[in-house]
Formats: sequence, structure tokens, C-alpha cells
Amino acid sequence: MSDAYKDLFSFIKKTEESQTIESQFLNDLDRTIQLSNHSHVPSKSIKPSSLGGCYRHQWFMLTGAKPDPSNIERADNITIAESGRDRHSRLQAYIMSAQSLGIPIEWLDPEEEVRKIQTIGINTSVKRRDGHEVLCWNEDYQVSFKCDGIIRYRGIKMILEIKTEDHFKWIQRFSPEPAHKLQAVLYSICLGIDTVLFLYENRNYTTRKAYKVTITDADKDQVIQRIIHLLAYQRANIVPPEEKEKCIYCRYKSICKATGSSKAYTLEELQKIIAGEGNEVK
Repeated sequence: MSDAYKDLFSFIKKTEESQTIESQFLNDLDRTIQLSNHSHVPSKSIKPSSLGGCYRHQWFMLTGAKPDPSNIERADNITIAESGRDRHSRLQAYIMSAQSLGIPIEWLDPEEEVRKIQTIGINTSVKRRDGHEVLCWNEDYQVSFKCDGIIRYRGIKMILEIKTEDHFKWIQRFSPEPAHKLQAVLYSICLGIDTVLFLYENRNYTTRKAYKVTITDADKDQVIQRIIHLLAYQRANIVPPEEKEKCIYCRYKSICKATGSSKAYTLEELQKIIAGEGNEVK
């Protein structure tokens, strides 16, 4: 048992005697939720949800660096995430049933869609099914991802991207979050579909907003250049510089601190180092 868990249980034990049976039950339920929540170890890949973050954070993830041990997460944070996954699944099920009810929303099988794009040279494959979604891998850009769905609506094929958020954020939602759009651009690159439908659901009242976004070639070029730059750091075996303004939620703070500061390299400089024409700096 980790020291963090020992400290938590010690604190709980000291306070239990003064608590009612109801509060003790709630504490025990929270402990059960916490102990049932296993930390996820990221795969060696680029994650669409992290695309707008720190280069160094993504480099650590891409190279399989060991993240910091997870702190004991609050039980309500765990169940909020579970609630979001449950809402994804229910919304997907509704969308899948629309055609049978005479409503013109067509759910497209993601595995079949991936097979189609492989015939036009997009190097994406399906690793496994996970509920209504599939885990995909793009070899060219070292990207691992799940998309929430692919649909055809009123003649337009679209990537479906579902987001749940709290009421106060939702009422101020008038367009997709910039970080969410970056994520969708990468889906577009890997799936060969240029239209994305964002579906934002209010976590408190389950009311919804939708935004259709067309991904442009300029959007794709920006994301591709970012990925190529990151992959060049990997091939040159050079750690990118830290971006301290993005450190708040990072899981690699320990190894980042141990690594220290490092120089920023342009893509051209990295390509010369990879080719043996420049001086490699670790």
C-alpha cells in the first residue's frame, strides 16, 4: 500500500469514532470508489487530447517515460468522469437507433470507415473495439485515439465529438474549445473526414448544443507540422524545452525537473542532427 493511502486511512481512522453511521457509510463508499480506480499508464503515442499542451509532456508520453504516481483522486472526480463516459455511451446509443425511428441520422460503422480510408492511403488501423467506439492507431504520426463516432446527417459525413461539461462552462459555450478543435483536426487527418460535429452536453441538466466545423488544409498543415517537429525531437533523442505555463496538470513533473532546462530546436536543426550533420545535444 502506498504512503498516500496509508496517510489517508490513518486520517479516516482517527475521525471515524466521532462520526455518525451515515457519514461513516459515505466515507467507506468513497474509499471503495478510490480503491477501485486504477491509474492508467499512457501508451507510447501522441494523444489528440494533449496536442495543444507542452511539447516536453508529449515527448515523455511518446517515449514511454514513467509518469508521477497518481495522487489519490477525490471520489466525486472519479464519478464525474464515469458519468461523462456513461453519457457518451447513451448518446451514441440514441444516435445509432435514429434511423430505425425514421430520423435521418445514420451511424456509420467505424471499422468499416477505417477500412475505406486505408484504400486511399491513410495509414490508420483499428486496434480493438471498446463499446460503441474503436481504438485506432495511425502509424505515420504515431497517434493513438478513439473518436466518439462517425455519422452521415442530411448527406454530410461527419466525425462526432461528444463533450460533457458543468453548467457554468456550458452556458458560456458559443463555439468549440480551441483545444477541442485541435483534437478534432487530428481526427480529421487520421480518418480522412473534413467535417466535425461537436456535441456539448450540460452535465447538470443534460441540455445540449452542437457546432459543425469544417477542417481546412491550413488547420491540418499546422497540426502536421507540430507532430513532425515533435517526432523529430524523438528521432534525434533530444528532450524539448519545458513550457512552464502549461505545468499545472502535468503528470511528468518529477522527470521534467530532473531533466532540467533544454534548448529549443527548429525542425531544420533537428533534421540535420538526425542526418548526422549537426551536434546532438541531450
